Amino acid sequence: MNGTQQQGRDRRHGVLPLHWYWLQALVIAGSALAAALLWKDIPSTLTTHYDLHFEPDGFGRKSWANVFLLNIVQLCLLATIMGTNAVIAQAEAAPSADKASGEAKQRKFRYVNSVFLYALSLLLTLYFSYIQATMLYGWPPGALRGVTIGVMALVAAGIVGLVATVRRLGLQGQGTGDEEHWLAGGGVYYNPKDPAVFVPKKRGIGWTVNFGRPTGWLIIATLVAIPFAIVALFALMT
Repeated sequence: MNGTQQQGRDRRHGVLPLHWYWLQALVIAGSALAAALLWKDIPSTLTTHYDLHFEPDGFGRKSWANVFLLNIVQLCLLATIMGTNAVIAQAEAAPSADKASGEAKQRKFRYVNSVFLYALSLLLTLYFSYIQATMLYGWPPGALRGVTIGVMALVAAGIVGLVATVRRLGLQGQGTGDEEHWLAGGGVYYNPKDPAVFVPKKRGIGWTVNFGRPTGWLIIATLVAIPFAIVALFALMT
């Protein structure tokens, strides 16, 4: 499938095309390039942690790991959110008595989720770049508190807006299938005969993995492995 076909498919399913994420990729590349070009000007001792009052309380020597770790975190976050956006495009839609109305609601639901994920990824990418600049270039750490509070407030507002939209559309808890396939009180879906890897949740909003499909287990294993991979890479770079 070429890029044009993929973009058309994304629009039909109500999600943002993946090429929109080039902006986040450029921010990450710009942050990493700046650190490489200004390597000689970076202090030999770096702040690596802040306490609850946003005062530096952890320090480390200048190294590839300490300088570029946040860029690696940004890339992992971006890959995860782009993958989630692709999942939204492919996830099974819940059936509706009014097919046309149901499809329209599902497209809107997918679009709202896709926009939320895009805004979240852009916000966090910029936030991590700001933290990196504070660590490397002597930007005042006092401003970090206000920036962090602002980021948290924006994320919370986005979540509230997402939940409100889902409830207004009446799309929460639309998981289908026989009750025998919903385990742990409806929190886990297991149906090897269902070809769908992602299905609407039985309770709550969004989609869940079909644990009856090997691909579902692979996806869960990948998500669990990401933080361990970051830690291992950090250890190798130190």
